Amino acid sequence: MRGQKLRLSHNKFYLFFYDILRFTIRVIFKILYRVEAIDINKAPKKGRIIICSNHISYVDPLIIGGFIPRCIYFMAKNELYGNRLISSLVTYLNAFPVKRNTFDRNAFKTSLEILKNDNALGLFPEGTRSTDGILRKGKKGIGFISVNSRTSILPVALSGTNMIIQKPHKRLFFPKIKIIVGDLINIDEILKNYSKKEAMHVVVNKLMEEIGRIYSKIK
Repeated sequence: MRGQKLRLSHNKFYLFFYDILRFTIRVIFKILYRVEAIDINKAPKKGRIIICSNHISYVDPLIIGGFIPRCIYFMAKNELYGNRLISSLVTYLNAFPVKRNTFDRNAFKTSLEILKNDNALGLFPEGTRSTDGILRKGKKGIGFISVNSRTSILPVALSGTNMIIQKPHKRLFFPKIKIIVGDLINIDEILKNYSKKEAMHVVVNKLMEEIGRIYSKIK
């Protein structure tokens, strides 16, 4: 990895800084976008967890990171890592590169290492942004990571963020944003009833079904 090295654990100073950053994000977005956070208390405050949300805007990681009370690691598109300064910054903020539209072994390996260290990993199962707000099919990579790390998944849904930028307009809009947390998808229960190969598909299907259910409440 170029520049800054991804840390799988953080000292008290970093966690203090991260809490201040989260607080700042919450304040700004609550003022500008009247963010409504629903059932945030469902998010486990410790232990390894995969946080999966629909993806409708570039600001989605900010909303999830600001309102879910965890220090969250996110994948970031590999193109960001061509610049040493940007690479170091996003890595410092717990992001790591992924090559899109291919099976990126390094990204999957990093994901498993993050979870092995009892961290929270944020993923967008659709694999890309859906700017029209329509929920797409989930990618099988989510099932691979969940099953091979034996990590449960916390479904999350967002609405409103895709309305901040509305082409062809050249200004920002200020829609109301909502974030809602769904019911935990317990990987241990799934693995009791299915083989690993079957469980990967079951995980993805259950995840997208739950995201769809909670998304319908805030659309």
